[in-house]
Amino acid sequence: MASTNKIIELSSLIARETALINDFLVRNKLPTPSLDANALQSIPIPDSATDIKAARIAVIEACSELEALMTGPKELLKFKWTAYASVKAILRFKLDKSFPTGESTSFEAMSKFSGLSVMNVRRIVRHAIINHHFFQENTPGAITHSALTTSLASDEGMRNSLIVELDEFWPAGVKMADALEKWPNSEENNETGFALANNSNKSMYDILAEYPERGERFGRYFSQPGSTDDGIFGNYPWAEKTTMVDVGGSHGSVAIGIAERYPNMKCFVQDLPDTVAEGASRLPAELRDRVTFMAHDFLTEQPLSVDVYFFRSIFHNWADKYCIKILQNLVPALKPGARIIIHERILPGLENLTTVDARRAINLDVGMLQLLNAQQREMHEWPELFRRADSRFHYLGARQPAGAMRWIIEAEWQG
Repeated sequence: MASTNKIIELSSLIARETALINDFLVRNKLPTPSLDANALQSIPIPDSATDIKAARIAVIEACSELEALMTGPKELLKFKWTAYASVKAILRFKLDKSFPTGESTSFEAMSKFSGLSVMNVRRIVRHAIINHHFFQENTPGAITHSALTTSLASDEGMRNSLIVELDEFWPAGVKMADALEKWPNSEENNETGFALANNSNKSMYDILAEYPERGERFGRYFSQPGSTDDGIFGNYPWAEKTTMVDVGGSHGSVAIGIAERYPNMKCFVQDLPDTVAEGASRLPAELRDRVTFMAHDFLTEQPLSVDVYFFRSIFHNWADKYCIKILQNLVPALKPGARIIIHERILPGLENLTTVDARRAINLDVGMLQLLNAQQREMHEWPELFRRADSRFHYLGARQPAGAMRWIIEAEWQG
């Protein structure tokens, strides 16, 4: 019996899983997904509905693969070199804020608001409509908001994120190949696509420090509300420990969360002086005897001897040579049995390369290359990193809590 061909297999999967999602929405009296201005910003699937969440991911992955198959290699090779030009122009000239949500406008009104010509407004807006679902033009010349521009106009955090990605990250990506050619296999964070895009010989952080407005935008980008937990509070035996330090812990969200849940824990937060000063000013009064902020550069020797050294999304900002130095700087403070926890993504293996989560991890890996000459790491690279730092580190393994984005990567000091 002949096997079903791939496009039929994918289309059947899409139909089946979409029907499952639709039944869930109808059963719970939820609206059908839409990109209209008044649409929900995301499909409200509760964490408990694991089958529906899995169905949604399956549809997204299958649609992506089916689109590629139906497009074909020749068309897939065509580079979309105008892709985000219109989005960047809309943000720069605030066209999304040129008229209220729920109302309509004209190209002429948007021209008057922005100072751009009517012709340029029209071509920019229509490019964004057809490529990115920005705005809608259901009647010729009458522009209304879509769900995307409604979000941009009303959510400053989301708007700021898109500006940072287009103004800071995108130019660095364009220059990444040039940086690799100029500085082959460099591990230095000032020999990057970001440095070339800024005509500089400095690192991204040093460049942003010279431009307070850009630095402030960048800081807000990484201060977006998100899941502080991501599996770390309930999937590690904190009750068996008494002291921990969150190295590079920013304003202390993880340390505070641990202290709130585990009264036995004394927590320290280390970061740059201004960052820890801000964190200390926000610390709830009832935790001041168990959460301490201190200025510390993790590229220098660690002064604290504790049970657990915790690093969240730190190592992916640095090349191997610096990660090894970070670990070696712990050694003078380590006592036998001390644990090192690294809480971040792990690059997927070959068997998982087609998943949505894998795509995000791999995209972030290349992002680290273009910005900092840093990297995400595969599973087998973690024990090797600890071994290169010091043979007295004993790698204990890595595990990913159910539903979490990050892995809990752990080693024990046996010196």
